[in-house]
Amino acid sequence: DAEAEDERYEFQNGSVIPMVGAEPEHNQINISSELRVRLQPRGCWVMTSDQRVNVSFGYVYPDVVVACDPTYEETRPRTLQNPELIVEVTSDSTQARDHSDKLAAYTELNSLLEYWMVDPEKPLLTQYTRDADGWRYLAHTALSATVESTAFDLEIPLRDLYALVLESAE
Repeated sequence: DAEAEDERYEFQNGSVIPMVGAEPEHNQINISSELRVRLQPRGCWVMTSDQRVNVSFGYVYPDVVVACDPTYEETRPRTLQNPELIVEVTSDSTQARDHSDKLAAYTELNSLLEYWMVDPEKPLLTQYTRDADGWRYLAHTALSATVESTAFDLEIPLRDLYALVLESAE
């Protein structure tokens, strides 16, 4: 039926995991638009949750993926092979996987430079950044904070990411 055709799934270690629909706040985090404005002029592709990415346990559909010179596995749907930044906007149904299984799988990707997790209910962006010594962790918890990415030479005020969410909460 039509409803079944609209459902999406991720594949993890032989198991099919249904993707649950998102709450409105999840969709109002301005991460893809903020990244697109800053990175598309440089030739980077900013893709949303319809882009499939291969990981060690199967494949996933991250909320936002950035690749500055994307290469694809010629499957249907085409699967991105070289994500450089992955962003997950967490939810009750995904938070455990975003912080455990996906974190482990994403940090194994040779192309990945950063992994961000964004909490849609409160100002919290968790940033993992690859450097010469491995992975560095930083939590941004104040609206006055600025997320700095040396990999992409950009700065994004947390307040800008949460603008619509905070407006709707007022």
